[in-house]
Amino acid sequence: MDDSTARRAPWWRAPLGTTRALGLALGLATLVGGCGEEDSSRPGSPRTSRMPLDNSPFPYAETAEDVGVSSDAIWLFKERLYSRMVARHMVGAEILVLVGGQIVLHQAMGWADRDELVPMARNSIFRLASMTKPLAGTAVLMLVEEGRLGLDEPVGRYLDSFRFDAAGRITIRHLLIHRSGFVQGGEPPGYSDQATLIDAANLAGEQGPTYEPGERFIYSDLNSDALGAVVATITGEPVDRFIRRRILSPLGMSDTHTAFSPSVGWADRVPSSYRSWSGTSWERWWNPNRPHESRWFSPAGDLFGSAFDWARFLQAWVDLGEYGDGRLLEAAAVLEALADPVAADTLPARSRWYGMHWEVYSRPESPGGLPAFGHRGATGTLGMAIPGRDAVVVFLTNSNETEVVEEVIDAALEMFGS
Repeated sequence: MDDSTARRAPWWRAPLGTTRALGLALGLATLVGGCGEEDSSRPGSPRTSRMPLDNSPFPYAETAEDVGVSSDAIWLFKERLYSRMVARHMVGAEILVLVGGQIVLHQAMGWADRDELVPMARNSIFRLASMTKPLAGTAVLMLVEEGRLGLDEPVGRYLDSFRFDAAGRITIRHLLIHRSGFVQGGEPPGYSDQATLIDAANLAGEQGPTYEPGERFIYSDLNSDALGAVVATITGEPVDRFIRRRILSPLGMSDTHTAFSPSVGWADRVPSSYRSWSGTSWERWWNPNRPHESRWFSPAGDLFGSAFDWARFLQAWVDLGEYGDGRLLEAAAVLEALADPVAADTLPARSRWYGMHWEVYSRPESPGGLPAFGHRGATGTLGMAIPGRDAVVVFLTNSNETEVVEEVIDAALEMFGS
């Protein structure tokens, strides 16, 4: 961080190396099992009228031990996370950890907008980026379960341009597990200028995949967009409307949105976005006074959402498709989506395997059980679950940081023994 940045938005006013110093550095909010507010009287904390919004749909555990977790393990998890964030000079983040559907950790850290000295608040609404993908995958699995779509059907049955050459050999399963042969960043010219998602997907089909379908794992946004176009073709409604109607509304995910403009009522809950070219010095590249420009919703990465909402979604998957009195998917569909993941050798090391639009981080703890799974986003976001411990971890940042996200995955797996 350069001197001008330090003068504009001081990070800390106490020596590092202690937990208190880390807390001061990052402007911590809620402690383990607690629900306190940011304390603007702390040294180094800016004063602001912006207050955190909680309205938690989950109860707070009285102690970590009440839900079978060691308080020391939670403490070590926090220490590890905070030290990495400070080392990377990250701008801001929110962390939420549930065990057995109860909150054992929920904190907001750092700045929602460092340039304007606005601290991060709990229950902020973040740009989720590729954390959007599992909802697109869930939409597809719903149609498979209803008999309206087959996993091994050719995509060309639903999208005209996928009927020819190599594209004609791509199946729905290939798209779900990123083995279509499309590559990341391989969008054809004019892709984002198309009038609809279906038009864009057909343009990608005309160009065709770079590699033979089924040959190798290559993560690509084009796979998710094509899946969304298939959903739209089958249902006759845009995929974002289908996701709202069949996933967001039933789960009560009212803080998850498929479109953004500065005039929406929740715009003041959206942190500004920062990026780094050096790994430690961050610059603001987007703030909620600017529109999120897109002609159509991309199921590869266009959602905005909150930690609580993503915890609801993850919990439904941990509970084998059930939520409250309803069901997203049958248990068999949930198990199949995660049961036989492919080697994700082109993703970061912690994403060892990839299922049907889910990253997979471990093998199941018991035969027939679920592995640790989740998904990250390029904006520095992560949602993951460790089903063997009925645990959910959501880590959302406004810094396009991948190293700390990797650290969260490792630390969570170690904390819960996966």
